[in-house]
Amino acid sequence: MSELNLAEAIPGTSSGVFRAYQRLIAQGQIEADPAQRRAAEALDNLAQALQTRHESRDGLFSRLSRRRPAPIRGLYLVGEVGRGKTMLMDLFCREVAVSKKRRIHFHVFMQEVLRALHKGQTQGQRREDPVRELAQKVHEQNDLLCFDEFQINDMSDAVLVLRLLDMIMELGTVVVATSNTAPADLMKNQVQNRSTMRPYLEAFSAHMTVLTLQSARDYRRGRELDSERWLAPLSEENSAHLRQRFEVLTEGKAEPGFVMIGSRRVVVPSCSRNIAWFSFEDLCGAALGPADYLAIAARFSTLFVDDIPALVPDQFDKARRFINLIDVMYENHTILFATAASQPETLYQSGENAKAFERTVSRLEEMRSSGWRETE
Repeated sequence: MSELNLAEAIPGTSSGVFRAYQRLIAQGQIEADPAQRRAAEALDNLAQALQTRHESRDGLFSRLSRRRPAPIRGLYLVGEVGRGKTMLMDLFCREVAVSKKRRIHFHVFMQEVLRALHKGQTQGQRREDPVRELAQKVHEQNDLLCFDEFQINDMSDAVLVLRLLDMIMELGTVVVATSNTAPADLMKNQVQNRSTMRPYLEAFSAHMTVLTLQSARDYRRGRELDSERWLAPLSEENSAHLRQRFEVLTEGKAEPGFVMIGSRRVVVPSCSRNIAWFSFEDLCGAALGPADYLAIAARFSTLFVDDIPALVPDQFDKARRFINLIDVMYENHTILFATAASQPETLYQSGENAKAFERTVSRLEEMRSSGWRETE
């Protein structure tokens, strides 16, 4: 897979993406950053290509010939946490002149895919290739898909989603994705399955151009922190303080509840209106996944999580669930109040998911800042 030649990016182009990026700098909303500028220029070029294809497809000759449009390589933004990947992708998705476009967190997309395939099975539909049929449907609905936090950890999900995305892009849908992991390193820890995965990863990569965002700064850091939102270390005093804050916000009217996920119930130990209380074990000790966290975040805008422990290497399942939980909460702008064994940066220092946890640390830093959503 060839890397994007950043020297070919043309500053000051006619698309609105680069102009919008420059406007944010001029307004003081973001700082000028050479790495972000190069990414903005590349996204601007992609926006122009999409616009040109759209205009040519609407031409008389194209309508008469019904030829499939020329393929356009997608863009895969990879880099360390907090470097502005999501900000740039959101800017691109908002400004690009494409009507059939969708911006979606990759967790959410995966859950939609699994539900769609499962629905067909439960209804007893006989289909020769359900993945290909779903790919055709997704393509017809989207000329552009923008995925935030592209990450694959489960072998069965990996084969399914990579095959689906290969078909979608082959049909002509363009994909832009952000990730902390380069395509070649996806499923890197799955040593036994790497040979099985290689053809799917190569097919996916063939449709994408990789751009590494090498900014020197984590822009989520350095904010003024709200000391009430993350109480460490674990102690009776901090737990009592967390409980008191919960009682104040719920006006002492909280009671047990539940959230429905399909036909299953996830028990909520205590809740009132849009505020809920869980222990770490409730959320990460049980066999919950992204679909459960998405349902919880959709139901509650504020979560209290008590007793987050130091995560050790043999707790990789709990660590993975906690990473997924924070990803979903961050995406949904959920407010978090918590007690924990230590500050986020020292909570999980070694283990299978320690590298992925760097993103969690960065997000927790932003989520416990005074600028994060005000409580309702």
